[in-house]
Amino acid sequence: MKLQNVITFRLSILKAIVIAVWAVCFYFAIIKEINNATDEALTDYAETLITDYLAGETLPESSEISGRQYVIRPIPAGYAARMQHIRYKDTEMFFEQRHRYEQARTITYIFQTDDGQWRELVVFTPSIDKNNMKRAILYWLIALYVVLLVGITVVNLWTIRHSMKPLKALLYWLNAYKLGKRSRPLDSNTKITEFSTLNDALRRSVERNERQYEQQKLFIANASHEMQTPLAVCTNRLEMLLDEDNLTETQMADIIKTLRTLKSLSATNRSLLLLCKIDNGQFVNRVTVDLETTTMKILPDLAAVYANRRIQVKTAFTGAAEVDMDEQLADILIGNLLKNAFIHNVDGGEISITSDGKTYTVANTGSLRPLDDSKIFERFYHSAGKKSSTGLGLSLVKAISNLYGLDIKYAFTGGMHTFTLSIGKA
Repeated sequence: MKLQNVITFRLSILKAIVIAVWAVCFYFAIIKEINNATDEALTDYAETLITDYLAGETLPESSEISGRQYVIRPIPAGYAARMQHIRYKDTEMFFEQRHRYEQARTITYIFQTDDGQWRELVVFTPSIDKNNMKRAILYWLIALYVVLLVGITVVNLWTIRHSMKPLKALLYWLNAYKLGKRSRPLDSNTKITEFSTLNDALRRSVERNERQYEQQKLFIANASHEMQTPLAVCTNRLEMLLDEDNLTETQMADIIKTLRTLKSLSATNRSLLLLCKIDNGQFVNRVTVDLETTTMKILPDLAAVYANRRIQVKTAFTGAAEVDMDEQLADILIGNLLKNAFIHNVDGGEISITSDGKTYTVANTGSLRPLDDSKIFERFYHSAGKKSSTGLGLSLVKAISNLYGLDIKYAFTGGMHTFTLSIGKA
């Protein structure tokens, strides 16, 4: 969920809570004001009636027309002592003229006459229907909430979108950024302190990563280049030593093992040099390469090398698989895919090579479990039981594919390890 939607959703919940609390407080405040005004009028009227009653004057007639009705009745002294002398109460009274019960506010006044007799005065007047008021307040609050929600949400969305522009620009820049490739500078001038600090921190981090990456590339290239000559010298000397007649079988076996190790190290060194050249963009020549022709050029040699494993190879080319790329890199790309299919196969296994003009696919039998597709193209990745390989073959395939905008994917379907190269967009 987007940040602006999360903020808007949470603000909506908070607004609902605030409005609900405000509605309750508003309702009780209104009721209190109405009751205070009504009670004040009832108190004045009741005190006037009591004063006139004690003075022996004629009291006004109690009627519904006047809006105030009253009753004066004698009460025992015990009741007067037990009850509160001034009481207010909400009740329902039957109004004959209206022929229905209505809400009324009453005041009960207990007083004593000059001769010591106790009297109770009850004055009541029609009041508002609190249930109707609750419904009216509820309806208006719902309408108010909808208006506030829509209005504030629109304002919030506009404000958030406007305020988040520096963050969106930063995220767009991060998504487009690729380590080792020149990217456009981050153009996000903002007066917001937090975003400005974040931009500066990311700039410094990217610059530091770029420096480290360039240093690593330079180190690998220099180290591989410096190792190339000593490895060749060591290999030649061991091969010359192997021609000596006075060597024992044990010594010859040790020399052969050392030669194999040196050849593996030389292969790794050549692969690292090639990766550095690819990363540095040193391959600029482009020709139209037919992958079918390249396959048929490389396949016989590999089939001869691994003939003892009795691996059956099937090919099916139904479309022209042509790519504009460096011819040397095309040989390495196809060669590594095919060599990988032979090395990681089983005796008596199968290799299927197909192309429809848009994709080039190499599938082989092998392990019954799928490989880790998140790591298979990483440098020096080895599948289980295959530590003898350099671990750079598929890394070269990935690097060459990226160089020419090709897409290489791995899948395990039908018991076959399948590598599919999309060439339609090349």
